[in-house]
Amino acid sequence: MGKAIGPDVSFYQDEPETPEQINFVKMGKTAKFVIIRAGQNLWVDSDFKYNWIEAKKAGVPRGTYWFYDSRADPKRQAELWVDQMDGDFGELPLFADFEEAYGGQYKGWRKWFDFLERLKELVGDKEIAIYTAFYYWRDNAPNATREKDKLEYFHQYPLWIANYGASEPSVPKPWSPDEWIFWQFTEVGDGELYGVESKGIDLNYFNGDVEDLRQRFNLGAPPSPVIVSFRVDLNVRSGAGFSENVIGTLEHDEEVEVLAKSADNQWIQVKRGDNSTGWIYSTLLIGITSPEPPDPGDSPDTGDPPDTDDPPDTSDPPDDNAEWYIVTASALNVRDGPGTSNNKIGLLQNSEVVKALEKNADSSWIKIVRESDGLTGWCSARYLVLTDAPSSPDSGDPPDSGDPPPQTEIKNWYQVKVATLNVREGPGTSNSKVGALKQNEIVIALEINDDGSWARVQRFDGLSGWCSTAYLNDLGTTAPEQLTQKIFSGVTYFRKVIKSPRKMVAHVLAIDTRSGGLKGLVTPPSHNSGLVCSRTTSKFLEDFKLQIAVNGDGFSYYDQDEYDPGQFCPNGGEPVNVNSYAASRGKKYSDRWAGRPILYINKKNEVTFNKPKGALYNAISGDRMLVEKGKVVSTLESQSVEPRTAAGTNQNGRWLFLVVIDGRQPGYSEGSSFPELANFLISLGVYTGINLDGGGSSTITIESVMGGAFVLNSPIEGNIPGNESAVSNHLGFWKK
Repeated sequence: MGKAIGPDVSFYQDEPETPEQINFVKMGKTAKFVIIRAGQNLWVDSDFKYNWIEAKKAGVPRGTYWFYDSRADPKRQAELWVDQMDGDFGELPLFADFEEAYGGQYKGWRKWFDFLERLKELVGDKEIAIYTAFYYWRDNAPNATREKDKLEYFHQYPLWIANYGASEPSVPKPWSPDEWIFWQFTEVGDGELYGVESKGIDLNYFNGDVEDLRQRFNLGAPPSPVIVSFRVDLNVRSGAGFSENVIGTLEHDEEVEVLAKSADNQWIQVKRGDNSTGWIYSTLLIGITSPEPPDPGDSPDTGDPPDTDDPPDTSDPPDDNAEWYIVTASALNVRDGPGTSNNKIGLLQNSEVVKALEKNADSSWIKIVRESDGLTGWCSARYLVLTDAPSSPDSGDPPDSGDPPPQTEIKNWYQVKVATLNVREGPGTSNSKVGALKQNEIVIALEINDDGSWARVQRFDGLSGWCSTAYLNDLGTTAPEQLTQKIFSGVTYFRKVIKSPRKMVAHVLAIDTRSGGLKGLVTPPSHNSGLVCSRTTSKFLEDFKLQIAVNGDGFSYYDQDEYDPGQFCPNGGEPVNVNSYAASRGKKYSDRWAGRPILYINKKNEVTFNKPKGALYNAISGDRMLVEKGKVVSTLESQSVEPRTAAGTNQNGRWLFLVVIDGRQPGYSEGSSFPELANFLISLGVYTGINLDGGGSSTITIESVMGGAFVLNSPIEGNIPGNESAVSNHLGFWKK
């Protein structure tokens, strides 16, 4: 059985424009637990009380976390947290969230000690745990060598670790590699599936299956899905209590399914035959036993009785006749029945291997199970191909923890030491000139000839060729901390190596929007319907003959069982949905998602945020504001460290900064948190800035002087350095 999965939630999962809040009944059908944000600093999460009470009513085991903030007194933060729970500390631990970087007067692990010790005084024997990320903990906790005894103090607290895009989490000392209880493995789970209004949601594994979870936290047996009938007509209420609204009536002898029970067992949540749910008073019911399904197997063996010295083997026998399939689509819906009219209950990714359980009459749909988490449902057979069964690891060896993190190749850097240096097609003066470098320009060496007399170098506008090393100063393999180069008229490239709190490489294009002849473009739709076919950022630049391009908003794939990529995208790519508002050359083709920021560029090349200046022309969305009025947005999530793409303007809007920070490449660039990205934007002079889509999508390109697209950064799609992702839309500029 796979690891138990559950989300963590906060007010971010509740759209403020709507009256609805999180549907914990729906969440409880998929999640095995939930961890709820209580607050930060001296601020209480506005949805905590509702979330805490409703999760309990729905029978979802609860934990809670508090975002420690160095700008507020640690003991006061602990006291405020405990006050919010009114003595109900939940079923899971209290998680102290250490990830902030505000630099307040209470920063540092010694203040964490004060926070935790005060918390222990207030909650007695209630279990307390720590949430953090590997690099944050490594760089901010006591040093594992010099302060080993002080670091060991934190070992008493179980670990909730954040680590995205990994096969196993990286665990910092003092905990051992498998010594974690929860692992936050993604921030882009399916929000709808878990009953929240936000499109994405943080998801977490428990380090064990559902039974392990229940034993670890003394949760008792799960509610039995028994059938009950009632002696008399009975009101169905919206919550567990006589004060709750009546939303229906059960008739005499009507049978319903039990979903959950209140803490005192006096109220039971039930589901009726029409799938509606509600709460009823338990003393008026009669339990009836659900019939056991018949055993579909052979008749029992009537030979020798089982050996009573050993417990019976309860593991499933190997199924030699099972069929296994590999997913060929980029993303494939899993539905609760065979056909597109059935509800989506999950998603499979490209190259996932699943086991077939049954097929419909014409074999056009296959019922599958994903063994890692038990996801079971129907998929279109068009996007499943027979494959070999996944191999089981040798029980004598520890499980493979996956490939090591990708390493970006380290190359030598050189600086030109003469007034002009020719760049040639090959190593030698007999080869043709392809360009020239100027004194003090810095280039990277891609290759050295056998005797070291010539180097094939590359400049940041794509100029590439061979130069005599006699006229180059060797700067070694460590990249200069800062590089600046004018790319085009009105456009300057800026590259910066940031060393703290971790190594990051930032790429910036500073664009003078008032520079003559430079015009913006957002990816147009591929069809009149608004459908977009995915393409890499380089291909976008080349297709539209642009000089600059970055990846744009996030996206999701259209149903592969509804759209044929070969038909809708004959020139390559796959049909995709843009996440939020998008417009190109005056045509809007995607609606805004609530709370998502928008960057507008009008025909005069004027850039504004969230409100167009004049008639609509080009528009692209981000997933959050980073900088407002020259200050970091205070509510930014800060635990995730990823590649990032951002856009921002200075106060008068003249300068547009396009920024990519590389990540997921140890030794080269590890990535940025959102607050770190916001602070970097401010250091450039950004007054207003938004986050575009990041991760494997982050790509910034320019037109090479050699022709075609030249990628300035090191994309990391598929965990492969230099590999670009095909995305939905992009933001680019071209010269008239």
